[in-house]
Amino acid sequence: MTPRKSIELSTHELVDVYHWVKKFNLSKEVKNINRDMTDGVLVAEILKQLYPKLVDLHNYTRCSATRNKLDNWQTLNRKVMRRLDIYLDEETMQDLASGSNGMLEVLLFELMAKHKVETNFFGNRHDSGKK
Repeated sequence: MTPRKSIELSTHELVDVYHWVKKFNLSKEVKNINRDMTDGVLVAEILKQLYPKLVDLHNYTRCSATRNKLDNWQTLNRKVMRRLDIYLDEETMQDLASGSNGMLEVLLFELMAKHKVETNFFGNRHDSGKK
């Protein structure tokens, strides 16, 4: 699974993503996905709750500088996303770090759909993710 720039979520899909994100107990309230989640920290927190054995939260730091945000996304891509068969290219990570092109919503939608399929197929025993 790779988020693509050509993907545009429908209004219904966007609402599903916003409701899904609100279900998580995060360290910061998400008021605006494209502002609050660009450093990757809250995405890492969501992934930690979905796949506890795959994510070490100490690897991700809150930041506002784009370079540091990119570092977080690169770490998340290398250590977690690839193990979930999600591959983020540099351009996509740039969009995620800048909150551009709706890529955060697209990525969150893919994570939501992937987890829903895995939960329906494997039940709760798959929460540890792939090794």
